[in-house]
Amino acid sequence: MGHTYTPGLTVTPRTVISKRRILPLPGTVLVKAGDTVVSSTVVARAELPGKVHVVNLVNQLGILPEDLPDYMIKREGEKIEKGEVLAATKPFLGIKWLKTEIPSPVTGTVETVSMATGQVILREPPRPVELFAYLDGAVAEVVPGQGVRMETTCAFIQGIFGIGGETWGEVVLAASSPDEDLTESLLTPHHAGKIVVGGAFAGAEVLARARAVGVKAIVVG
Repeated sequence: MGHTYTPGLTVTPRTVISKRRILPLPGTVLVKAGDTVVSSTVVARAELPGKVHVVNLVNQLGILPEDLPDYMIKREGEKIEKGEVLAATKPFLGIKWLKTEIPSPVTGTVETVSMATGQVILREPPRPVELFAYLDGAVAEVVPGQGVRMETTCAFIQGIFGIGGETWGEVVLAASSPDEDLTESLLTPHHAGKIVVGGAFAGAEVLARARAVGVKAIVVG
């Protein structure tokens, strides 16, 4: 039954690879069909909504929810910096030190001011998501608002399994034979940004050294 568990590995000096690069949410495709790109080319971009923060202003100001708009310094849709005054009470008898000011806990935008709950929702700035081509080749197809399908002609070596996401880099040999273990001493600053092909095994110490050096990936037996 050994053949049942043997993966169908492929090793070929020349084949055509097709890969879809799709954003996790709708965005903008930056290339067009037929364009030639490299691995580091950003083919599409989107923005993830920022983290939401809820501030219970009525409790902090000691007011009624329906009165909240009268105490807001910042209005819905306005940008605000962390520490900037979000809302404040009026000075009692003109004495400034009797005035209560509520600073914003984050930098972002005032998204909602609720007179029902007395809460204000702040949203942090959106986070950009950039989608790389991850291979040198051509844009075979554009999926509007979502991404692309890439194609390239290359040598293809399929492994049993991989840990981590996709990456790219120059392939270099770090071991002298397939039977040699990859050791910390074999990894040098020269391997920064490279895909290192080692020997039979790479232990935890070697992986830590590779990360410190800046190795993009390690391939071992």
